[in-house]
Amino acid sequence: MKMKKLTLMLATALFAVGAVACDRKETVLDVDTPGGGMKVEKDKDTGAIDVEMDDKE
Repeated sequence: MKMKKLTLMLATALFAVGAVACDRKETVLDVDTPGGGMKVEKDKDTGAIDVEMDDKE
């Protein structure tokens, strides 16, 4: 009985951590060029836009 309760609590904790830590972003644009690149992501929950630039110099 004790082991079953402990296993259930562990499974619940792992589910909670997984749900919170999950990045809910979708890639809007991903461009790679010889001189660098750009990635645009949109947060599915808030609608916030994140732009990452990469210069290959």
